Amino acid sequence: MKQMFHYTPIIKFRMIKLLRFYPVLILVTVTSCTPSPQYFKYSNIVIPIREKIIPETAPINVPLSIYAYASAPDGCWSNIHFVFEQTDEKAYELIALADYESKGACPEVLVTGDTVLTFTPVRPGNHIITIWKSSTTFDLDTIKVGEFLPYK
Repeated sequence: MKQMFHYTPIIKFRMIKLLRFYPVLILVTVTSCTPSPQYFKYSNIVIPIREKIIPETAPINVPLSIYAYASAPDGCWSNIHFVFEQTDEKAYELIALADYESKGACPEVLVTGDTVLTFTPVRPGNHIITIWKSSTTFDLDTIKVGEFLPYK
């Protein structure tokens, strides 16, 4: 069996010289790969509504106000805003949303937001409001709307 390629002393010398640089190359590669803090950015994350004031009763065709307060645990949260939408004839949802951005450690500060929402019920009966505490848990509140019911 013939050898196709024959190593000469010059080629052996170059390979040995090249092999001496492998430890340096590995050292440089390992030290340049130091872990840096991970970057996370999320938008419109559900945060808990901690307080709410919702009237128990209301008259028809009279605007009523709903107060909501939400908070997030640290300074990586921002842009707290509220969404109130009608989902059915007498059903509504109230959601607090915020953005989250982290480059490592988050400042230890409570981020808060509150709002007063106004809407006018036009039909008598029980109006159900779903208040979202997280993306999976919620509370239900009922407003009894009638023609001659006062605010309570």
